[in-house]
Amino acid sequence: MSTVREELSPRRREILSAATTVLAQLGNRGLTHRAVDRQAGLPEGSSSAYFRTRESLIGALGDFVADRLAADVEALGARLATCPGDHGRAVAEVSLLFSRWLDEPDLLTARLELSVAATRDPALAERFRRWRDDLVEMVRGVVAAADAAAEKPTGASAETLIAALDGVLLASLLLSPGQRRDFVDQSVEQLLTGLGPGPAPA
Repeated sequence: MSTVREELSPRRREILSAATTVLAQLGNRGLTHRAVDRQAGLPEGSSSAYFRTRESLIGALGDFVADRLAADVEALGARLATCPGDHGRAVAEVSLLFSRWLDEPDLLTARLELSVAATRDPALAERFRRWRDDLVEMVRGVVAAADAAAEKPTGASAETLIAALDGVLLASLLLSPGQRRDFVDQSVEQLLTGLGPGPAPA
């Protein structure tokens, strides 16, 4: 399991929460110290006092977002450990996690922006690889349990399923907020149980 880093100070958390919103709303180019200060309602120069360069701000933001995702994945692992072999419960728990992420669209959008940036930044890519590996491992367990109980194993790849689930999250952001949860719930269930084509948006 990934280890979540030590607790941030309240001011650093405030700045990084504001940076998450700025990145989600303005994109990578819009992420500046000045924009973060404005979003946080802090005097100009506040964020640069904690994160001197834009690179250090992005690195800290990568840790902040990755740690929040890692905490959710660890909580998912703890819940799955209480229901070994219960495929239906496992599918429901994974769906619940993805639905929870939908309740924080800025976090989800910031993670997507950082994922693109990580294609050019190996250190940032490593931050995201760790929690994703944990999620892949858990989904691998769900798939293995389903295959063990099935007459004809699916042979599904956990890595491929996670990539598909990432696509579901991205697609959900293009829907209206009222459509997102049903779309994600149905898509997660269909991907993890191998049931036919994905749902069309309502």
